[in-house]
Amino acid sequence: MKTVADILKTQREKKKLTLEDIHKFIKIHPRYLSALESGDYSAFSGKVHAKGFLKIYAQFLNLNVEEVLAFFRREYESDYEKTSSIIENKKFKTFDAPKLIITPAVVLSGVFIVLLVGFFGYLFYQYRTYSGAPKLDIYSPKNSQIITSENLDITGKTEMESVLFINNQKVNLNTDGSFATTIKLKEGLNTISFLSVNKLGKESEDARTVIFRSAKEVKEASESSKITY
Repeated sequence: MKTVADILKTQREKKKLTLEDIHKFIKIHPRYLSALESGDYSAFSGKVHAKGFLKIYAQFLNLNVEEVLAFFRREYESDYEKTSSIIENKKFKTFDAPKLIITPAVVLSGVFIVLLVGFFGYLFYQYRTYSGAPKLDIYSPKNSQIITSENLDITGKTEMESVLFINNQKVNLNTDGSFATTIKLKEGLNTISFLSVNKLGKESEDARTVIFRSAKEVKEASESSKITY
């Protein structure tokens, strides 16, 4: 059965390229390229990490990216996301419920219980709102994206009254918690860190990895990958 590893290795050898050759163009370490060609997804930090590098590699080799990703999903889910489910059926013994006589004392007790539950529910809501980690959504860039401009636009949203840091630099928020800023990229692989801290000191972290390649380099890589021998 055809595998992702077979597809990648066959196409690379067909183009007579080494892993080091490809590393020079797409800036992905040879050990990750080798892991993809051997089907060893344990070398990656997670599914998103492996999928991002695979997409970049497949694009460089001029493969059908959607087809390669379809094979990847099948392999990853079958080998690394095996789950088991247990279904339990319980039989309940029927019984006759005792008759309830409604008296003023019962009504007052019911009202008291409702108020008590509501009070503790409110306290729990306040606790979750102010003591939980702030929500942090990154709209752009997408993970493992290839960028051809050294200026990268970053957008997202976090909770209002939080303090946001991008690559350890404080970024101002709009009144609704949204943010937008631009940073400069260095050639090759760039890791962008996000940290949101609410007023109680609770933190949420995220990160995005992008690859900056100049338009000239992208053109040269594309032309090189199309050379036939």
